[in-house]
Amino acid sequence: MSFKGYLINKRFWLNVLLAIVFTIVLLLATMYALRVYTNHGESFAVPDFTGMPLEDVKKEIMVRELQFQVTDSLYLKDAIPGSVIGQMPEAGFMVKRGRTIFMTICATKPEQVAMPKLTDISYRQALNLMMSYGLNVGNVDYVPSEFPNLVLEQNQYGEVVAEGQLVSKGSNIDLTVGQNRYGERTEIPNLLGVLVDQANELLTASYLNVGAIIYDESFDEETDTLSARVWQQRPEPIPGAKVDQGTSIDIWLTVDEEKIEKANEKEF
Repeated sequence: MSFKGYLINKRFWLNVLLAIVFTIVLLLATMYALRVYTNHGESFAVPDFTGMPLEDVKKEIMVRELQFQVTDSLYLKDAIPGSVIGQMPEAGFMVKRGRTIFMTICATKPEQVAMPKLTDISYRQALNLMMSYGLNVGNVDYVPSEFPNLVLEQNQYGEVVAEGQLVSKGSNIDLTVGQNRYGERTEIPNLLGVLVDQANELLTASYLNVGAIIYDESFDEETDTLSARVWQQRPEPIPGAKVDQGTSIDIWLTVDEEKIEKANEKEF
């Protein structure tokens, strides 16, 4: 058969058609496989797992076809033992199905650490030392002394805590700090809009104490402990105004976004 005759042969065109169909099917199958493998176009926001017990996390993870891994545990007295207190990626981050979410959960009991010696060093040194041991500053009591800003006593629950005594990591340690007989005064930091832990840090750095903590009606003790922010404080942070070191500052907490926004807009 001549080449021209072959070109008009039905078998030839049938083979061409089959080759085209096979190529199209192969391309479609490849695209589908890639779509399944990469979950193309199926990105979604990571849920907020904070405050959820692991059993609830597992259910949510299965529904969303995600993976999770507990990478650390940390004791927080205000969190529910076994609940999530941290996650990476954070809530709202866009991911695809199959992504692993790394989580930190609240330990059932705090780690024990040996109490360091905080006395006979400056208040600033004591703060840094406590931080390295995972301890928090409780109430700071200022008393007249010939050694200003020197730590004179370290206490817990009204009793002196000896060096080397085991205490729970994250515990509040009360300090007695020397103050000259004329008294020291300090400016009031602006706490409006900050988280409660940050408020504690700012007050401690200014030689002040946390006074009354008042929660509004939006607060849920089981879920909002870590996310509540200051929307009101007393005394107010008027520029240039000073109070005695050791003064207690009352704070009002909320999770109401409108109150927080208004607090951030306040000018003093």
